[in-house]
Amino acid sequence: MIKKVLTFLILVWATGQTVSQEPQPSPNNENGTQGSGEILQLENRAVSNLSNEDKERTQIRIELAKAEELLWKNNLLLLASKFNIDAKKAGIEQAGLYANPNIFIDQSIFAEPTQRYFDFTRSGQTVVQIQQVFLLGGKIDKRIRVAELTAKMSEQEFYDLARALITKLRRTFYFIHYYREAIAFYDGSLAALEKTVSSADLAYKRRAVLQSEVLRLKALLFFLRKEREDLRIKVLEKEADLRVLLNEESYKAADIALVPVLDIDFVEKLSIDGLKLDSMLGKAREYRPDLKKAVQALRYEEANLELQHANAIPDLAFGPMYNRGGTAFQNYWGVTAQLNIPIFDRNQGNIKAAEKSILVRKQELKNLILEVENEVNVALATAKAKDGLYRRFRNTYTKDYSDLAQDMILSYEKRYISILEFADFFETYRSSIVEMLRLQTDRMEAIEGVNYSVGTGLLIPGSKTTGESGNTQGGSK
Repeated sequence: MIKKVLTFLILVWATGQTVSQEPQPSPNNENGTQGSGEILQLENRAVSNLSNEDKERTQIRIELAKAEELLWKNNLLLLASKFNIDAKKAGIEQAGLYANPNIFIDQSIFAEPTQRYFDFTRSGQTVVQIQQVFLLGGKIDKRIRVAELTAKMSEQEFYDLARALITKLRRTFYFIHYYREAIAFYDGSLAALEKTVSSADLAYKRRAVLQSEVLRLKALLFFLRKEREDLRIKVLEKEADLRVLLNEESYKAADIALVPVLDIDFVEKLSIDGLKLDSMLGKAREYRPDLKKAVQALRYEEANLELQHANAIPDLAFGPMYNRGGTAFQNYWGVTAQLNIPIFDRNQGNIKAAEKSILVRKQELKNLILEVENEVNVALATAKAKDGLYRRFRNTYTKDYSDLAQDMILSYEKRYISILEFADFFETYRSSIVEMLRLQTDRMEAIEGVNYSVGTGLLIPGSKTTGESGNTQGGSK
């Protein structure tokens, strides 16, 4: 399609050459062969995807499967989230540890019978006591359960982050790919229009065309250049986002241009028609990491309630004691036990707070389920709308313009239309092609919206080398 478009633009330039000379009665002239050679040279330059800026940069072609592999391996946010999981798992180990024993020593400073300081002999007084705290009510098991649920929530946070980053990576990938095609289209348009403007300037000097028509062409040329630069800046911004996501050392240089490689055949064959809302909702409940995290949060509050009930049970401190010279017996051995009496503080406040937290989590879970259902519904409807619009016009819309372009060229050659009318058609044609490329970008972003809303890869474009990426799972596994 792009090559046909650029061919038309070259023909635009070629017809512009007729502006610089009076129309000839015979269609066969001496400049026909020379003009065809110039058209061929210009077309060969225009169909290339390399802009002038790209020629000065080292291009690195990267496939989607390779990009996702680098994301899982190098992304700093994912690495930080993994460390957070390890930190939460360390909390499980800490929750299962017993309390350390307590040792109490009491030694008299001055012994009256011997008149000695710190007398450690039989004449002095020494007390040694050891106590171990025993957690009653199953506190250790309940603490472990709470810590395990905390770790599971951190795992779901990791997968939710991965889901968001993969979606961002793919959307960035598609954006760069299609906008580079748009830039290539602008390069061909500018090359053709610059030739036409130059010819119109020469014709104006010979009073063959009006100045207003020349200014109209120059205004169109300026508009195209500005639009082209705006697209280039957006591509550079997306390339910067891609570098941050991949965090690959060989991609960090400013003179590196990242060129996404898509399996175009696979992308074109992607179909939304087979997706059913009920099936997608079931998969969303199964795969959505944020939904899993909400369920784990509810279980966490339930486990925390059990722990708070256990905390209301006093712990027992128990251990032996030795007292020399401090009782009626010279060497006294005894047993100590310590237990708080739950008269005032029975952990009532924490228990009530845990009960209310359960109610909070239940409402949040219900709200999240409602949000997920609506997200899936909207994502599916959006994808069907974008895909349907693209499939409706991809083979007819641009083709109709291409066919009409031939008639416009003939009409312009025969002076049936003015150069102003021809420029208006050219601008409309340019707008239609660019909008089609944007529609392709929107379509792929909508398809990724389906993947994101479900939490797994229902529709995943594959790379040219593997061709099997469609079987890959999404971020939440």
